[in-house]
Amino acid sequence: MNGIQKTGRMGWENYVEMSKLKLEPLERLDLRKCKTVGSIVLAMNQCSFGARMLGEVALKMRRWVEQGAKVRVVYDGTPLRDLFERMQKRGWIHDIVRSDALPASKPSGYEHLVVGRYSESADDAVNRLSGAIVINKEELSRPGQVRDGFFPDAVFADPTFILPVLESALTEWIDSRPSSIDDLFRELFKYQAGQRIVEGAETLHQMVIDKECIVFLTLSGAMTIAKMGLVICDMVDLGMVQVISSTGALMAHGLIEGVGLRHYKHNPAHPDTFLAEHKLNRVTDTLEPEENFSHIEEIVDEVLSKFDGKEPISPSMFHDAIGEHLSKHFPNDRGILKSTFEKHVPVLCPAFVDSEIGNDLYVHNVRRKRDGRPPVIVWPEVDSELLIRKMTGTKRAGIFSVGGGVPRNNTQNVAPLIEIANERLDLDMPTRMFTYGCRISPDAMHHGHLSGCTYSENGSWRKMDLEHGHFAEIRADATQVWPLVVRYVMDRIEK
Repeated sequence: MNGIQKTGRMGWENYVEMSKLKLEPLERLDLRKCKTVGSIVLAMNQCSFGARMLGEVALKMRRWVEQGAKVRVVYDGTPLRDLFERMQKRGWIHDIVRSDALPASKPSGYEHLVVGRYSESADDAVNRLSGAIVINKEELSRPGQVRDGFFPDAVFADPTFILPVLESALTEWIDSRPSSIDDLFRELFKYQAGQRIVEGAETLHQMVIDKECIVFLTLSGAMTIAKMGLVICDMVDLGMVQVISSTGALMAHGLIEGVGLRHYKHNPAHPDTFLAEHKLNRVTDTLEPEENFSHIEEIVDEVLSKFDGKEPISPSMFHDAIGEHLSKHFPNDRGILKSTFEKHVPVLCPAFVDSEIGNDLYVHNVRRKRDGRPPVIVWPEVDSELLIRKMTGTKRAGIFSVGGGVPRNNTQNVAPLIEIANERLDLDMPTRMFTYGCRISPDAMHHGHLSGCTYSENGSWRKMDLEHGHFAEIRADATQVWPLVVRYVMDRIEK
């Protein structure tokens, strides 16, 4: 309520309206409060996207166990057999069957956990398992179970990652034995997907503790809508990153969080036409009240008014000014741009106009022109100079990427930019490549876009030092993996 009260009458009306619609407010995942696997998974239940899927399924499993339900696992694979046998010995599951045995079995009296791919001949039998949980990376589910913006009882991710997480969380919740990230990672390392996660966490740790390395964090996707904003704050506050490159939308939604405004869980009973009538903007399974943008527009307009418009400014200069405003007027709130301002971490945005803040800039400049004042030109090219200075001013560089897109590619492009500038302008800047790299993205390389671009491919452009560097690629949903990776590094920093 603190942030809503601060925003005045409009904020209170927003709160009342959301209460009438019975919408559930979401909470940012706070790793300062979540130090164990169970506490992180519990917090994911109030987040968005894959994190919420994992959190909700974990809590449903917990209810099944606590209610003494007979849980049948449907699984055709072999890697997770030992894990399921451990769960069976604890009494958490009743039996394990192959999918081709389902048509001949009686589903009544059981709750079903369907893990991984299953035989096509079992489709009809699986489709009859009302209330079953499905965990697979192929997006298999019962007809009608998953709809646009609503995906209950499902986690679409690698089961060899999800099941060890579930086992760790249940051990904590049912047996009162807290599971550390180290405990989880030892189990994950038994599986190929888990090894990539452990390697990614260690790669981030290595670049963070390398005193001669500057770390670039690149962000794409709706990570602040996903309630990962405090994860970014922690990375900044604890000195894990020295430069950020982000989408404009991600920073806009982060600004909304930073002044205490809320996002809400989408109620599938409300169709998108209803949401449009009530000015509730949907982002997958999450709602952004239009009124939130009115609040931040006031802040953006006030900050932009301080620039005289005589020379272009960069996105990092704009973000720094916003951070200064937040530090002064919202000293007790945590926000990304507040943290970056206080820790002197520039925030670049190579596609600045592609956001609500870009819309605010347009409106602000129309007002300035009406008043006879020069417009404020936000020119991303100005930050290219900053990028070069940061890259040439360090002995080694690391890059940690969530998703891909323009933020990732623009940052990595600094290496060939230096090379090209030297050649074409007869300069003598020291050439640089990235020594460390870790990316979290579910996209495959064969799609041919930047989110799936491999570090090996980057090496062909002389962006990555493949011969001497250390690189890790995690094919997963960042909302499920990123908090675990950062908590792993936080544990080591605290020690």
